[in-house]
Order: sequence, then C-alpha cells, then structure tokens
Amino acid sequence: MSYSLLIVDDNLSLANLYQIVFEREGWQVERVSSGQEALDKISAGLPDVILLDVMMPNMDGIEVCRRIRSRQPDTPPTIVVYTANNRPEVRETSLAAGANVFFSKNLAVFELPARLTAHLQAAEQ
Repeated sequence: MSYSLLIVDDNLSLANLYQIVFEREGWQVERVSSGQEALDKISAGLPDVILLDVMMPNMDGIEVCRRIRSRQPDTPPTIVVYTANNRPEVRETSLAAGANVFFSKNLAVFELPARLTAHLQAAEQ
C-alpha cells in the first residue's frame, strides 16, 4: 500500500533527503518549509502522515501540531514529530499537542519509512 506524506521542515537539504528516501519506498511525498505552509497545504487535503520538525521559525512544529488537531478532530492524519531536540519535555509537549509518534533525528532517516509503515498498518487493524 502506498501512503501520502507531507514533510514540514525548514532545512531544505534534510527535506530533500527525506523525500528521496520515502519516494524510494513508494510513498507519495510533498514538502513545505514552514508551519503556515503546512496548514495551508492540509486545508486542501489531508495526507496520511505529516512528518513535522519542531524547531522552525515563526511557528514551531508543536504549535502546527496543535492547530492541525484543532482543525481536523474527526479525520486526523498521523503526525510524526521528528526533531533533533530529544529532551523529555519536548517529547511530552509534542505528544500532548497531538503527535502520534515522536522520533529523534538520531534515528537513521533510512529507518523512517519502514517504522511509519509498520505504525500505520498496526493502526489499521
């Protein structure tokens, strides 16, 4: 099964890498570089998964997560917070804001598609 993914990261190099890795695994990928762009994009249609960086200018990923959850309570996408800031309070705040999954960027990017596919398949059962 193919899943759709929206990458939200202000680091263009990393976003490009994520896109390549996920597309090689058959995912349909779009990417944006800011929280506001993410909110605009999902108002046109929800992806299966949103890969969300926390540390972004203007609106951080935790606020983006809160806003997505407040707008889409009935048909929520899976929100994955993927950040270099792996302090426990960031994890707790992300999950409290509505993230389904929290991954540290210490996790190899090449593991992400398999882990997320497994998560989505488990949620479907």
